[in-house]
Amino acid sequence: MNVHKAVKSGRLTAAGLGAVLAMSALLGGCGGNSNSGDASPSASPSAGAASTAPAASKEPVKLVMWGGVPPENGPQAAVDNWNKLHPDIQVEYVRFVNDDAGNLKLDTALISSQPVDMYMTYDFSLYEKRIRAGNALDLSKFSDYNIDSKMGTGAAFWKVDDKYYGVPTKKGLSFIWVNKDMLDAKGLSVPTDWTLDDLRDYAAKLKTDKVYGFAESDYYFQVPVNGSMMKQSLSLVKADGTSAFDNPYTVKTLQVYQDMMFKDKTMMPHAEQLTSKPALDQMFVKGETAMLFSTEQIFRTTNNVKDYPRTFKVAAAPIPKVSKDQTDFVHNGGLGDVLSINPRSKHQDAAWQFIKWYSDEGMLPLAAGGRVPASSSFNVNDAVSLMFKGVEDTYDLESVKRVMFGNLPLGMTMLEKKTGTDQQVVYDKVFTQKMTPEEGAKELARIHNEALKAAKK
Repeated sequence: MNVHKAVKSGRLTAAGLGAVLAMSALLGGCGGNSNSGDASPSASPSAGAASTAPAASKEPVKLVMWGGVPPENGPQAAVDNWNKLHPDIQVEYVRFVNDDAGNLKLDTALISSQPVDMYMTYDFSLYEKRIRAGNALDLSKFSDYNIDSKMGTGAAFWKVDDKYYGVPTKKGLSFIWVNKDMLDAKGLSVPTDWTLDDLRDYAAKLKTDKVYGFAESDYYFQVPVNGSMMKQSLSLVKADGTSAFDNPYTVKTLQVYQDMMFKDKTMMPHAEQLTSKPALDQMFVKGETAMLFSTEQIFRTTNNVKDYPRTFKVAAAPIPKVSKDQTDFVHNGGLGDVLSINPRSKHQDAAWQFIKWYSDEGMLPLAAGGRVPASSSFNVNDAVSLMFKGVEDTYDLESVKRVMFGNLPLGMTMLEKKTGTDQQVVYDKVFTQKMTPEEGAKELARIHNEALKAAKK
């Protein structure tokens, strides 16, 4: 087995779904085993309709789209917008819960007579399994939309055998969220290109007796480490196929975090954080930490000024590189929310018309929930306006735009679930001073090499 592919397909996740309404054969967006697509976006009625029926009496094409986001969080508004613009192609949104049980229901629906024309996948391993099972249409049959140029380099992660079987529609990445008022008070600018040493320096200057300079979940400790190895090939291995974890960047990352916890005391000690399990997002909005490593998920807290009132502005900074000499550092994140077509759909061309529209403009209502559109065709100001509607004055929007809609090279960690768990044990030991950074780097490489060997079998 190819090592890179074996590691790549080991990413974890799950997705799931709720029940769907039954549909007649005439209006069904999917049915039987036909792989034929529509002749045009306003395709003729489904098989069985009278071919002599006058054009004016033709029923609209009915498409069914399954997704994991609750309809009230944007998908229903997106579908409603499409339906108003396209009376000849009507889309119904069916929500599934993004868990194992729901994922099984979706996979069952894809191979049965249940109507599923389009569906979202949120995890690569599931995406690849659906492709191998023949449940995702090869999009190379369509030549009128360049996914790579529209979505950027991060889209290539979703290629299987150098082909796309879905369009990644959402951009997700990690950032450093900063209390800008605290920065201003110390005369510090919002970072745009910085290193871990810079982060350490900022944290020391922002720390007080009641405020940590920086906070980070243990889930993210590996981000600077991985970012030093992924490069544009999205790989964590050296040219000889062995683990790249045992390198100076790994040692440097572990050393800086360890020093911030125990020498500078600008971060909560790891053991205390594991024991107390603080809500770091709430610590941030309460002003108990000046900086926080997080993702767009923090919008649920920072946008909710009713339950989590704050008086300071939030700014965004990119994840710091490990050192200044890095020219190929890759930022943790990537593209997701991959929208695919069921090969059994009778309306493939109509589904493709919807997917292009959704990718380039239609998913805008989902921005209010923090889902950043990936397509370069989106108007950044429109997306930002929706994402921060009503709380615009509480953000440094220029820094948010720069980070969230900039051109940072994105990559994804591609390790087996068990490997990731075993590596977390190493971080726990390093950050409780039971292992030196040098020992930690070697142990991370050993664990990864074992996984690479297992993947070859």
